[in-house]
Amino acid sequence: MDKKFTQDVTNNHQLVYVLESNQVKEFYEQAIKSQIVSGTRTAAGLTATGNDLVTLTKLIRDLGFSGKVYEKVVNGKIYIIFKGRPGQRHIFTAARYLSTNTKVVDMAVGKAAIKSSARAGARLTFILTVPIIILEHLLKDQFLLSELVADLAVSLVKVGISAIVGAIAATAVGTVTTLAAAPLAIAIFVGLLVGWGLDKLDSKYGVTQKLAALLREIEDKTLGEVNRSMWKLEKILRWQILNNQPLGKGIFY
Repeated sequence: MDKKFTQDVTNNHQLVYVLESNQVKEFYEQAIKSQIVSGTRTAAGLTATGNDLVTLTKLIRDLGFSGKVYEKVVNGKIYIIFKGRPGQRHIFTAARYLSTNTKVVDMAVGKAAIKSSARAGARLTFILTVPIIILEHLLKDQFLLSELVADLAVSLVKVGISAIVGAIAATAVGTVTTLAAAPLAIAIFVGLLVGWGLDKLDSKYGVTQKLAALLREIEDKTLGEVNRSMWKLEKILRWQILNNQPLGKGIFY
């Protein structure tokens, strides 16, 4: 009977955590803060992509899916020549524009404009995500500078690689097709794909965590060693003062 009772208790036990009301409130607030910051960080990382999608939509509306453009050099200047829907365009009303024209650059048409758009998108992502990453780490129970630096470094590298690869892919597409919307569409797709792939690789191989650990090791061997030496020196000097010994003897002379 006792044996059966003991076995039943063992097989049906449950672990219960008892928290005070203030602990529950603190846990809830921390979880909410974490979710909000994490969601905001994701949104900030996609802001540039969202802007590109808006630009792509405007471009398709103005030129149509089959609208074509090509570059032509005249007297050393690069012009963007537009073909399709004459008289129906509301943005590109003229037949040609300089590649440096504000409309051309803003709508990411042409190789130079695509590269400019990639740089602007990466810069916007940097500006938006860096403060959020810092805030995310400040809200943690244990703030470590090494983890913050590692997170910033890896995140910025991801953004840079995504922007560069997207721009390269868009430029390559622009050389083999005259469809106006194709390069920007490819830049958006490839940028998202590369960013997603880099996040997966980071999660799988723990790149950010390994970099943080390396930074902590470097910090311990440099600043940590200096702090330990200073603490040892202070301890010796205090002992000399308390024991009426010549101050600094055996250290400085």
